[in-house]
Amino acid sequence: MKSISAGLPARRAGARSSIRHRLGSLAAILVVTLSLAGCGFHLMGASPLPEGVDRMYVSYSDDYQVGDPPLVETLRQRLRERHVLGDSGAPARLAIRDIENRQRIISVSPVDGQVAEYELTTTVVFDYTVNDATQLQNEKLSVSRSYSFDNTERLAAEQEQRELLTAMHEELSNLILLRVATANEKLAD
Repeated sequence: MKSISAGLPARRAGARSSIRHRLGSLAAILVVTLSLAGCGFHLMGASPLPEGVDRMYVSYSDDYQVGDPPLVETLRQRLRERHVLGDSGAPARLAIRDIENRQRIISVSPVDGQVAEYELTTTVVFDYTVNDATQLQNEKLSVSRSYSFDNTERLAAEQEQRELLTAMHEELSNLILLRVATANEKLAD
């Protein structure tokens, strides 16, 4: 009997510790949520369009490329998910003028002189109009990532590069829509 009652304070202390841990986690989530709400961040389901505008058209033209790049497809998908993707007659128009993917060497192995690390940079230039009024013109956004390169694992490095480019295009599409939403907030003022 003595051993059972001796274990109760330890269990109570463990329960209190667990409750404190849960409360700490909830407090951290609350702080992040309030911080994001305070800086103008909108949840993924929110429309990036101004009041009274229900559709946005995304255009891209490159005479030297068949099909649209992943960034444009991702933007269209984001708008489709929010039920605001429109056709060429939509009142809001996002024109992707240029997308540039660059790769540069940032380090070389001192042992064999081979490339050890690359940096990928994707830059996009776009215009945004609402009812034929220019809201953003020649807006430029860039994201960069670096990755290690081992010549003996070339296939893995190429796969990592593709995954990084996809993640960078997704990030850029979110940044573009955030920039459009910010421009629309200025329209309302």
